[in-house]
Amino acid sequence: MSSSNDGYNRPVRLSRRSSQGVFLGLDAWAFTTIAAALAIAVISTTRYGFVGFFASAIIWAPMGIASFIPIQGMPASKLAVLWISKQVRHATGGTKTRFRPERPRVAATLNLPGKLANVQLWDSDDVTSAYSPSDRTVSITAELDVDGFLMMDNADRYDLSQQLASVLTSFTQRAGIKRVSMQERTMPTTIRPARQHFEDTLVRRGTDGTTPVAQNYRDVMDNAERFAVSHRNYLTLTLDLVALQGQLKSLGGGKQAIQTLAKLEAGNVAAALAAANINVRRWLDSRQWAALARTAIDIASVPMIQDRSDDQAGVSVDAIGPMAFDEPRGNNGVVLAEGAWHSTMWIHEWPRSMAQVGFIEPIVFARDPATDDAISHIFTLVLTPVSVKAALKRIRTEKKVWRGNQRLKAKRNDSDSAEDRADWQALDDQEESIVQGHGEYRYGGYLTVSAPTEERLASGIAGIRNAMSRVGMEGQILYCQQAEALFVNAMPLGTGLK
Repeated sequence: MSSSNDGYNRPVRLSRRSSQGVFLGLDAWAFTTIAAALAIAVISTTRYGFVGFFASAIIWAPMGIASFIPIQGMPASKLAVLWISKQVRHATGGTKTRFRPERPRVAATLNLPGKLANVQLWDSDDVTSAYSPSDRTVSITAELDVDGFLMMDNADRYDLSQQLASVLTSFTQRAGIKRVSMQERTMPTTIRPARQHFEDTLVRRGTDGTTPVAQNYRDVMDNAERFAVSHRNYLTLTLDLVALQGQLKSLGGGKQAIQTLAKLEAGNVAAALAAANINVRRWLDSRQWAALARTAIDIASVPMIQDRSDDQAGVSVDAIGPMAFDEPRGNNGVVLAEGAWHSTMWIHEWPRSMAQVGFIEPIVFARDPATDDAISHIFTLVLTPVSVKAALKRIRTEKKVWRGNQRLKAKRNDSDSAEDRADWQALDDQEESIVQGHGEYRYGGYLTVSAPTEERLASGIAGIRNAMSRVGMEGQILYCQQAEALFVNAMPLGTGLK
């Protein structure tokens, strides 16, 4: 194979997660827990002497030990805090939600738990602005027309990805863009367009629709409908209203100024994507925005909602949230909503070796190993732009940490490892790409798997894990955080988990 083809087949390398941590490989959580344990030991010794030191050991010793023991991919101390938090919510009834249709609700709020209820949807010229008062942000969401991307050859994929990269790079150079979220949704759907086309063809040609041939075609469509699957792609742009105060004042301030700014940004993004040969199929209005949230939670409603005609498309904002929502006691990795089971994972391991553009293809087309059905899932990539100055400062700081760790290892006669050298090479690669004009994003990936039963969910997760292993990815179930994680992935707000 030629060298040019090799370049197209494997053109990208993702930055590896550093193993250096804050200090000697310890992350911020573990380091803070150790510091707290030491503080308890020192204070107890200072106040009560050795008696206090040994008496308080029942507190600081488990804290210190738990910081070094990983459980479910995180320090045991962190998992313990999350578990205790969930038990408190169980005791106070915070893990169950029931919607009462006739219960009075505060104006301009949504039927959603927590601060998501305060999100306001403002319609303006076919563009809905999702305003979050708590974060002082506004988000706009577009459905992208990228049909057949995974069916293209590698050269065309590479060209298209390079053009999209130029658009994403421009976002890092503009103040006021807080986050960019890219989402892929795979859900069951209907073949209503095919049915409608068949019926229209019969009328247009004056063909008798009662013939055996016509009835046989209808039977084929009936049998094929259960295999129908939709793959849709969305882009959400989240604007920081605090950073854009100057522009808002020049536009007159208030709600109208925010809507005008959102409309201007929608036009700018659509033009930039069009120049990159990516079309915006539509900017979501409030009904379509609510449908995204509704279908993510109530997967049984997907075919019905997608089968609606254009004038009735979407879902009323009043029906955006679940009628029933429950985090089961004793099972910290799932959540039950609207009779469907959901589990959300954080993608903590990305391909370490060079990978071709479109490497998530096995995940998009993942199949249930038990039934061979397509797995209903939502894959979201939340990107936070980092300015050039901040990116270079971060790299310098991480290099200082790396050198400090190496000096400590040298004092212990510990030689550096291949993992340490890979961390340094990753920092060098990041610095070089920034100097060459590329933008930097802090990114997090989230994957929600949904199924009608708990057994089907377990089978679907197994299928997704098989697909991820094929491309060198690994997901970590967000234990004791499933409720928050589901809504983060379902709502096109680009928030991510802090």
